[in-house]
Amino acid sequence: MTKPMLTRPQPRKAALLGAAALGLTAGAALAETVTLSVWSDQPRLPSFERFDALDNGVDLDILIVDPGDLVSRLQLGMQAGSELPDVIFMSDIGFTAQLSTRGSNFLLELNDLVPQSLVDEFYENSNSPCVIGDRLLCLRNDMAHMILWYNQPQMEELGLEVPTTWEEFEALGEVVGPMGMALGTGVEPFPLLSYLVSGGCDVAMPVEGEVDTLRIDLSTPECIRAAEMVDNMLANGSLTRTGPFDPAFVTMASEGLIPLMLGPTWFGEYVIRPVYEWEPGVLAAALPPHWEWQDAPLTWSWGGGTFGGWKDTAHPEAVAGLIMWAAADVENQTNAVTLPAHEPSALAWGAGISTDPFYATGDVFDIQVEAAPFSHPGYVSLRFSVTDAVAGTLSAAASTGGSVVEALPALETELRNIAQLNRYTVQ
Repeated sequence: MTKPMLTRPQPRKAALLGAAALGLTAGAALAETVTLSVWSDQPRLPSFERFDALDNGVDLDILIVDPGDLVSRLQLGMQAGSELPDVIFMSDIGFTAQLSTRGSNFLLELNDLVPQSLVDEFYENSNSPCVIGDRLLCLRNDMAHMILWYNQPQMEELGLEVPTTWEEFEALGEVVGPMGMALGTGVEPFPLLSYLVSGGCDVAMPVEGEVDTLRIDLSTPECIRAAEMVDNMLANGSLTRTGPFDPAFVTMASEGLIPLMLGPTWFGEYVIRPVYEWEPGVLAAALPPHWEWQDAPLTWSWGGGTFGGWKDTAHPEAVAGLIMWAAADVENQTNAVTLPAHEPSALAWGAGISTDPFYATGDVFDIQVEAAPFSHPGYVSLRFSVTDAVAGTLSAAASTGGSVVEALPALETELRNIAQLNRYTVQ
């Protein structure tokens, strides 16, 4: 099956424009100090505060905004003609498309402001959620692709091998299910999407070369095979009918009943360590599985925020400079809360992970980097939420004892309807 491929937009200028360079060098300064208004989430606040402390001729006026309110507040502000922020952090990749419509045309085009040499430093496909048509509208902050997380000593004690294929993953479930153990969730939308797209299932995938055109077809063998795997594992208990943050799941994970699971790169630091409270020295990572007919995995992502700017800002070069600094300044991103999408920054950030005694092995970061190219190029920004559609169909069916296979037609109908409502052509 032909996979959708996205190409990076080609900037029409090869060099940084004047003051934009300040975003990448702490010592650069503007002739006159400018003040940029920034809407941030809480985790990104320290980064923006570090920039504000630099002597570079740019001051920041930072406001913490609930990520769930960001789009609606901006839309209301545009309608009312009120003051808008110069720079925003977008926690959801869908915000890029939602804020670049005719009615909500907020985002600054960065093609002329960000050099291609910098864009090329980001991991492959990482900036796909920032590209609408041929316009680069943001820069990706962090990667969130799926990998396998597992309890190394427990797997060894049980005599179990870490699966490299989905067929092996399903077979492992047949072993651990009767033992009262599970290999993750069968109802959370992001893992469900990863199971589906892993073999090439067209779940609202962009069509290369055709703007605003999506391919939606959940009747193919690739879709059905993945859904059958989930149904089989739900039936034997090796995938849970609860989500990874539900108290019942947290209890299982804390008690050693989730020896292995599919999860994003940030799960180790922000879920398994603090929420599941695994002991130091047991957590390891492995590449996501592939199907036996594939040469390499194909995996979905769960998150990965982006930085964008206001198209009518009075200071576009300074805005671009701040965006570049936030996403691609190595010293800044070394302190990031998650794996940076900017490769040089990621290599610096990963040094801490590689030496952290919490992990059982020193290759956890290496695994994350090796898995990055397997990120699905169809993980792009859309004007509607695919995960919401999955939650209302597949997740709803699985969590109440129903079949994922039988819910596929309902998901396809929902996706086609909502895509057309949002002015997409559906193939």
